[in-house]
Order: sequence, then C-alpha cells, then structure tokens
Amino acid sequence: MASPPLDAVSQPRPQLQVRPAELGDAADIARIYLEATQDNLATFENFLVTPEDRTRWFHEHDDKYPLLVAELKGRVLGWASLSPYHVRPRIDGVAELLIYIDRDYRRLGVGRELMRAIQERARAAGHFKMVGRFVAHNDAGRRLCRLTGWREVGVHQRHTKLEGRWYDIVIVECLIPDNLR
Repeated sequence: MASPPLDAVSQPRPQLQVRPAELGDAADIARIYLEATQDNLATFENFLVTPEDRTRWFHEHDDKYPLLVAELKGRVLGWASLSPYHVRPRIDGVAELLIYIDRDYRRLGVGRELMRAIQERARAAGHFKMVGRFVAHNDAGRRLCRLTGWREVGVHQRHTKLEGRWYDIVIVECLIPDNLR
C-alpha cells in the first residue's frame, strides 16, 4: 500500500468526510486496529481482531455511543468510537474513547477531524466527560489530546506487557462544559 506523497503535509488538506460507520466498514476498522496493535501505539491487546469481531462490536454502538469513520475518496483512514466507561458502579455520562488512524495517514489531520466530530457527538449525547488511555510513548496521541482540549491525569507505570516488554499507559480525560451544568 502506497504512503501519501512526501509533500502531503505542505499541500492543502484534502476534504475528509467524517461520518457514522456502516457495517461495510468493519474490514477497514479491523485493518486499522491491527496496525495499531502491530505498532504498539494505542492498544495494549496482542491478539488479532477480525472483520467478524468488528462486525459484532459494530452493533454495540448507537447514538449515545457512536462509531465514526474518517473517509477520503472511499478509503477509510481512521475511526473513533465511544463506549460505556466500565467502572463499578457504571457512571452515566462518562464515555471511553477509542481512536485509531491508518498508519499511512497519521499526522495529517485525520485524528483531529475525528476527535472534533466525536467530541461534538459526545456533547450531543449528553456525556459530561470522555476518558481514554494509550501507551506513553505515543507522542502523536499525546499531541492530539493537547490540541483538542484533553488533559493527562496520570500514568500507570509498567501497566501492560507486550512482546516481553513493559509499557507505561497514559490516562487522559476531556470534560464537556456544556453538560456539566
């Protein structure tokens, strides 16, 4: 698969379409997730996720917990989703964010567009907070969070072990002021 041209950053950004995911996007969602697993950037899972797994997972999303994709000329370049935040007891109004970008399109604005769209959807759904976590060496993820109003609330040291190596995990949150009233 060809990477974007080297001068892609200096050119005007192509118009991305951020839209609700469709069932037909499951293979692309699984592909992008697999890349994140291989690159040890965003996920701490070390098992393969198939399009069939993503199809089942797709059906867990709705207006309150949306699944969005960023698309350019029919190609899915990234995805973001909200899921219930799993703590005991469950806290209504807090959602956990997952966001993954095709490795050939990272640092080109895809994540920022997806983040803006998912934040707006979270606000509209009534959530007052979003939370997330990712491996600490993911500098692009940390930058994206800072640029879009998130803050780091802590680091779990040596929280997950992948391929025999320990990784620290960054915990982030984003408050939605409109829904804190």
